[in-house]
Amino acid sequence: MLKIWINKCFEEELSEEYHDAVIFNILEENRDSNVKTDIEKLWRGFGIQKIADNHEDFMIFAMSIFSIDKRISRAHHDFKDAWTRDISVSIPVINYDDWERNKIRLEEMMNFLSGDKWCFNFRKTKYKYRQSKSIRKKRIADPNVFDVVSLFSGGLDSYCGALKLLEQNHSTCFVGFKEYNLLRSRQIELFNKMDSYYSEIQKSILLFNVRPYRPLLNDGTRLKIKAENSSRSRSLLFIAGALVVASLTNSTEVHIPENGFIGINVPLSDSRQGSCSTRTTHPFFVNTLNSLLIDLGISVRIENFYSSMTKGEIVEEFKEHQLFIDDAGRTISCSHPCQSRYDKVPAPTNCGYCYPCIIRKASLNITGEDKTYYNPYYDLDGAFLNKYSDFNSKASDFRAILNSIRTYNDIKDNDYSVHHALLKHGKLTSAELENYKRVYTTSMQELLSLILDCESKEELLDYLGIDESRV
Repeated sequence: MLKIWINKCFEEELSEEYHDAVIFNILEENRDSNVKTDIEKLWRGFGIQKIADNHEDFMIFAMSIFSIDKRISRAHHDFKDAWTRDISVSIPVINYDDWERNKIRLEEMMNFLSGDKWCFNFRKTKYKYRQSKSIRKKRIADPNVFDVVSLFSGGLDSYCGALKLLEQNHSTCFVGFKEYNLLRSRQIELFNKMDSYYSEIQKSILLFNVRPYRPLLNDGTRLKIKAENSSRSRSLLFIAGALVVASLTNSTEVHIPENGFIGINVPLSDSRQGSCSTRTTHPFFVNTLNSLLIDLGISVRIENFYSSMTKGEIVEEFKEHQLFIDDAGRTISCSHPCQSRYDKVPAPTNCGYCYPCIIRKASLNITGEDKTYYNPYYDLDGAFLNKYSDFNSKASDFRAILNSIRTYNDIKDNDYSVHHALLKHGKLTSAELENYKRVYTTSMQELLSLILDCESKEELLDYLGIDESRV
């Protein structure tokens, strides 16, 4: 088990239990921290000096989890299977009793989200985070004008979600994560287009960042450990930031627009049942989180109005909307949009071959026109599969999707097998099971249609061992 200590101030010494822990400093000044952030912009942009204790605790919790998730490699020698991390972390909180009371539920929720084994040890602190920072003279808006808060990543689902809210005349504050400057530019570009199109509706966008660096040892030296590229807690950090904003506005909900197929997250293959896929909008996670928020005194709910829809159905709603026609191709769905620069292709660019890109292609295939510029060096065909034949190669997602299509074609008429696949990642009620059965089967048909409509259809069906007359 790896022990980790989270610092909010330098005055506190490590407890005896954590004397050999590695340290993440989330401090008043970035220059003293190995976790750099501008998170305070989320409230100071409204002219507010500090946030409520319960929101601060949740924000520090989410920043701590994200920092650990991002900087502690699954290949660390302390983890037996080189994948599932076993971590004990000490986190300072102001409302200690609330967090200690929910310790077990928090561990279960985070185990489910990241696929790791978490042990949380909370400790009482009176220290308020960055309350002494000066307030910006220019406010972005009066927080009372907003009746809705929604996550905005710049991806296709969040873009359609933004259009949906604005079409309903909601005064919306969008919250996003600016992980890369190039992505930030695209988020701002898309927002500005919407701002101009819906000029009479009040709206703003707030982008924040958290950048963890290598954790420290007690003597101040940096731990020599590789970073992790499979972070699944990033979305929890988005949610925490949006919860802060919602608490300052008239919104009682934070919307996380994401299609139900991604939410239910049926494993593409037996090897991808663990942490390869996100679980943030899975009903188990959303329901558990909403229950925890109530117990932590946070009166804002997480909602996903796309949970019962496929990505293709989301696109179908807006395919004739002029703004969608003009700008949907500029949205970024890719899991690694900045890697295109290694092929001398301007970033950010959708690669076209990762799991989110393939789901995107399948959804836009329904409209009959996909204006997205994908990395031109990769095509979804037999040559691509043969060139990248290694398990962890560029073709791994495409190969897994093809295998999932094969599985779907075998089980689609067997309710028991479909239900079994849907329940692999988490519990579902009977009503949820029936809802996601429809979402799953329709999404798989969208993927199958993508294959049947592509130029390399015959070789891909041959790879699958599927006769076209039987699909």
